[in-house]
Amino acid sequence: MASPIGHSLAGCLGFLLICKNAKFSKYYSSKRLIIIAVILANLPDIDFLLGYFFFQNFNAIHRQFTHSFFVGFIVGLIIFCCLRFYKKIPLSFLGWLWGLYWSHILLDMLAYDRYLPAGVQCFFPFRSEYFAFPISILGGLTFTGGIIQLNNFLTVLQEMIVIPLLFFAVLFIIENFKRYEKNHN
Repeated sequence: MASPIGHSLAGCLGFLLICKNAKFSKYYSSKRLIIIAVILANLPDIDFLLGYFFFQNFNAIHRQFTHSFFVGFIVGLIIFCCLRFYKKIPLSFLGWLWGLYWSHILLDMLAYDRYLPAGVQCFFPFRSEYFAFPISILGGLTFTGGIIQLNNFLTVLQEMIVIPLLFFAVLFIIENFKRYEKNHN
């Protein structure tokens, strides 16, 4: 699984997508938007607290229902409705909220998972199997022997390089796709 630092970095990069967008910045300050982005990009890991609260075990339900695209859809919709009640915001804001939540799931699926079953329940409640990408491009954390160890430090360093590269690769593909459509229509 990816680290909270990696997920927060994804949230910050998600903020960069909209920070100059007048539709968003007219309703919320940059400070509020970046806070929303970082919290939402880390929100699926609330299952650590739920596991401890209900089962006295932080890992009891980790990577299960909170790491589901469906739950991300519902959470994004609830947050959107709450924010829309407070201020009229564009519907595109909902897509941004989903993208932030889903970035967490995708990063966890891209990270090496040392704990079985490997992956996340990304299709819950429709399927209960755990899914991960066949090739891990992120190191993944380990907790045996404590959280402060060389492997975890190297994983965070790797995330600080790989996550921005993924982000800019996706932006490059999107921009080229838009340019292609513009030229062929």
